Amino acid sequence: MNKIIIVDDHLLFREGIKLLIENEGFGQVIGEAENGLDFLVLLKTLKPDLVIMDIEMPYMNGLEATSIAVKSQPDLKVLVLRMMSEYVNLADIRIAGASGSIMKSAGKKELEKAFRAILNGEKYFLN
Repeated sequence: MNKIIIVDDHLLFREGIKLLIENEGFGQVIGEAENGLDFLVLLKTLKPDLVIMDIEMPYMNGLEATSIAVKSQPDLKVLVLRMMSEYVNLADIRIAGASGSIMKSAGKKELEKAFRAILNGEKYFLN
């Protein structure tokens, strides 16, 4: 069973993604954080197979948190979820060390494809 951490500043979104992950059998959510700083604290004790990361959050954004986390744990797999209103390009997400990125508006099948690819060691970036 894949161990997953969800990092997003919106509780309702985290709860929804958690239900989707666990109901569809994608994995088990072992931790949640509402910002990058809280995530980095969690990462000291939890060993996830995958992190689902938001970009825009208070205190520390997702790209900065991803960059720090991947430098400390080079094998860490991070899927960045982004919104159309966020001005960030895929190159910035790759430079931060993410394994993939999809839009928050993507459906369940797209999320599953991203999970499978990333957990198999592939990169998965969609515009």
